[in-house]
Amino acid sequence: MGSRLRRGILSIAIAVVWFIPSSGHGEEFTACWVASEIVPGVGVERQVTRCRISGGDVVDYASDSSVPSRLYPNAGTDVTGDCWFLTSAVTNWVYLALFVNGDAILGYDPDPATSGGIAVATDRIPRCTSEPSPAVDPAVEAWAYVMSYVHPPPSPEVNPSPGEGVTGMETFVGVPVPAIHETQLSSVTGVTLDIYIEVSGVVVDWGDERVDNFPADEAALAGYPEGVARHIYEVKDEAGYDLDIAYDWTARWRLAGDDWQFLDVPNTTTSVLYPVAEIVSVISD
Repeated sequence: MGSRLRRGILSIAIAVVWFIPSSGHGEEFTACWVASEIVPGVGVERQVTRCRISGGDVVDYASDSSVPSRLYPNAGTDVTGDCWFLTSAVTNWVYLALFVNGDAILGYDPDPATSGGIAVATDRIPRCTSEPSPAVDPAVEAWAYVMSYVHPPPSPEVNPSPGEGVTGMETFVGVPVPAIHETQLSSVTGVTLDIYIEVSGVVVDWGDERVDNFPADEAALAGYPEGVARHIYEVKDEAGYDLDIAYDWTARWRLAGDDWQFLDVPNTTTSVLYPVAEIVSVISD
C-alpha cells in the first residue's frame, strides 16, 4: 500500500454511495473483484463480480449482491497496483467512502469493538480488476515481531533446591527480569509502528493452591535471602508440588503518534517439580 496510507481520521467532503453487502451465508470467498466479459451471441461487454472460492474455483456473479455470502472490504494490490476488493473473511478495514465509479477510501480500525477510531486510511483507490493480494495487516506485523522477541520461560533459582524442601521453612524463588524493549518497526505498508514489550509481573503458582503475583523488580525477585517471592509449605508432598513460575508479558503497538493497541501475549512458564519433606521430632531415651 506504501504511499497510499495516511494516518488519522479523514474529513471527506464528497458524495458517498455506501455498499451494503449481502446478508446471506454460503461459500467462503477469499476475494471478489470486478472483471469484464463478452456476452455470448451479443458481442457486448458487461461487468461481473469474479470471486475466488476458498478451495480454488473461480466463479462469476452478476453483481456483488448476487454473491451468496456476506462480504467485507479489504485493501490489497493487483497487477495495476493498489486497489480494494471484497472477501467473506471479517477484516479490520471499513468503508470511509465509496464512489459511483467503484473507487473507495478505506480506513483500518485496529479494534472495531472499541471506539478507538481509524488508525490508517487509504487514499482514493480503485476496485481491483484482477485477482488481488491482501495488504499486510499492521496488527499482524506487530504480533509477529512481538512473538519473535518474547523471551524463553524464566530460569528460576529455588532455595532450598528441589528435593530439599521442608514443611515449616521458607522456600524462595529468584527470577531474572528481562529489560523493557522499545523499538520502531518499518511496516511493509510504508508506515512506522511503535512497539513496546515488557515483563509486567511474575506469577508464582506454588502448587498447593497458593498463587502470588510479584512485581517485575530485580530486588523483589532476588531470591534467597532478600527476595519477597517466598512461601512456607505446610503439608509434605514427597512426590513433588508443581511449582510454576511465569513471566506476565505486556505488549502494545501503535502507528507512530496514534493510540496504543494492546496484544494478548501468553505468559511464558517454567515448571519445577518440588518435593517437600517433613521434619519429625523423635524423643529418644
